[in-house]
Amino acid sequence: MLLIRTVFCSLAFLISIKGNLSAQKRIDVKKGKLVYNAYANQGESNAINTIPDFSFAGYKKGGVSLPDVPVKITVQAKSGDCTSLIQEAINKAASLPLDQNGFRGAILLKKGIYRVDSSLWIKASGVVLRGEGNEADGTVLVSTKKSKNDFIIIKGNGNGYGEIKDSRKRIVNKYLPTGTKTFEVEAGHHFSMGDAIVIQKIPNEQWVKELEMGQYGWKAEDYKMDYERTITAIKSNSITIDIPVVDPIEEQYGYGEVFKSNIKGRISTCGIENLRLESTFVSDEDENHGWTAIVLSRAIDCWVKDVVVKYFGYSCVSISDMSAFNTVQDCAMIDPKSITTGSRKYSFNIDHNSMGNLVQRCASWGGRHDYVTGARVPGPNVFLDCFAENTFADIGPHHRWATGILFDNIYGGQIRVQNRKAMGSGHGWAGVQILFWNCQSAKSDIKVESPKGAMNWGIGNVGEIQNGDGYWESWGAHVEPRNLYLKQFGGTPGK
Repeated sequence: MLLIRTVFCSLAFLISIKGNLSAQKRIDVKKGKLVYNAYANQGESNAINTIPDFSFAGYKKGGVSLPDVPVKITVQAKSGDCTSLIQEAINKAASLPLDQNGFRGAILLKKGIYRVDSSLWIKASGVVLRGEGNEADGTVLVSTKKSKNDFIIIKGNGNGYGEIKDSRKRIVNKYLPTGTKTFEVEAGHHFSMGDAIVIQKIPNEQWVKELEMGQYGWKAEDYKMDYERTITAIKSNSITIDIPVVDPIEEQYGYGEVFKSNIKGRISTCGIENLRLESTFVSDEDENHGWTAIVLSRAIDCWVKDVVVKYFGYSCVSISDMSAFNTVQDCAMIDPKSITTGSRKYSFNIDHNSMGNLVQRCASWGGRHDYVTGARVPGPNVFLDCFAENTFADIGPHHRWATGILFDNIYGGQIRVQNRKAMGSGHGWAGVQILFWNCQSAKSDIKVESPKGAMNWGIGNVGEIQNGDGYWESWGAHVEPRNLYLKQFGGTPGK
């Protein structure tokens, strides 16, 4: 198993505290339990929001150990191109019946070097691709294709949330705060306990104006945000959901609606395990070679663990296209080969309407945005106990209103949530309801800015420079609990 360092150094100096400080902690620990204290968002006075529960991120909604799927197919390395050898084994596994737990079986790639000249595709649920070690003498898959390409792709089909006709209803609360699980809908609905739903936040142009984002090309119609949830209780027009709201809905800035969802086509219960993935390259700035090592696309309840990735240009793992409740753990992205600018060297990336994902105990060396999210990414998502060295840009949400992300015990260079303004052709506010908890920046800054009507937090962080006027608590000294995510559900996932 790849060993990931998660013990952080502490700095011997403190820097004067600035920003939005409060005598009352946002989260207390009393008698061993977390207590969430209410607060008002930036520029507001109604103290009714609370930091949300992030513990629903990860395989099977968090707190569930990753499965050990029995081996059904064994493959030996051979000389030459092994693309067909591996793909045929994947296809054979895909033809096996699903067992009662939703698994078809694991493919074991024995130790050796497998040269692969094309992408490998997993398109059926319940298939696991497993090696015999991520060391140089373990199971090594080498991407040899001399053009930009994704290497191992776990991909479902279909699109959208499967909105059920005539199920959409308006949320009637004038203010739906961060952290809540209960809200009111208009009468005449047909929702029931157990329904899969989507909460849609629909902003107006006043919201764009108040944030001063129009100058960067923002339009309200482009910022509808969709949040998958499940109804856990219902009483008349009052609905309770499993996962809390991570972005407030405020009447003056728009409204919210709810509809029943019947999502089809997602791939599930697939895994990539215990492998070493390398790409050929001709120079440090070569871009015609392996780009993303592992892609999860429209995937749910999948995992990647104990995988070492070297020399790919973009990412170790990229999660996209409405992927949910996946876990990436004990993985490393090392020495990426591409130019060091633009959309490159995003070591662990969550993008495109993906929520409920957990990246834990991972490492990177030589990346830019090592633990990062893209535009309009719904939460919760969690990065836990990860570190980055030799970094060239910041860790954090990258652009255009990602919501509800916990960075828990992250060690790196720049760690930032901010208004990026015109950067990247109008990134603007990168994220909201972003929590940096017990993070540490080596010889760089931690920046926390908060937009009007939202909040970002820096709690228990240590760094060389404290930057931004967001909420700060215990700058220069870590706080208890060490891991908020683990304390929120009271366990240690993925063991």
